[in-house]
Amino acid sequence: MAFSKGKRIEDETSKRIVDLAVNIGCREGADALTVTRLCRELNCDRRVIYNRFRDIDEINLVVAQRCNEELMAKAKNALKPQASFEENFIILIKTAFTYIYEKNSYFQHYTALYKVTETGIKNTILQEISALVEEGKAAGEVRAETDSHKAAQNIWLLMTGIGTMLVANIDYKYQDGLDTLLYGAEAVSAYMRTS
Repeated sequence: MAFSKGKRIEDETSKRIVDLAVNIGCREGADALTVTRLCRELNCDRRVIYNRFRDIDEINLVVAQRCNEELMAKAKNALKPQASFEENFIILIKTAFTYIYEKNSYFQHYTALYKVTETGIKNTILQEISALVEEGKAAGEVRAETDSHKAAQNIWLLMTGIGTMLVANIDYKYQDGLDTLLYGAEAVSAYMRTS
């Protein structure tokens, strides 16, 4: 993701920076992920990093994107081709939440990161849930007037909020969090249902 005369390009150094950032961020947390640390481990000058990324915030967003892509690949693999929208909706949410939980709090942090653009909040999890809702609309299983992005935001907020509660409170158990998430997901699903 290097910058060359204002145009982004991919190169091996950018890939090495991102791979290392993912390793540090997901293993030790965002606080451990600094430009100084990246330079030290890559044995390079700060210009190497800043020629490719604006700042550490951009690097953290790239780490978040990589974590979310890994998470959604796992969740999408759990979907059943012949299942109803509602069944796959619950499978996707349950699988994603369980995968986040099985990782660690640092991974959870990255799955909650998002980017705000002129068109709204951007996050891989949001996009995938929204796409699934659109598929449900196309199949006639979701009401046509359903705002797929708002439905996805509700689920994403539940997932990240409950995930944060699990990290912050050792007395709050995974099954309690999952039950609460599924209750919310089922309410959103019932709201979208055509019949």
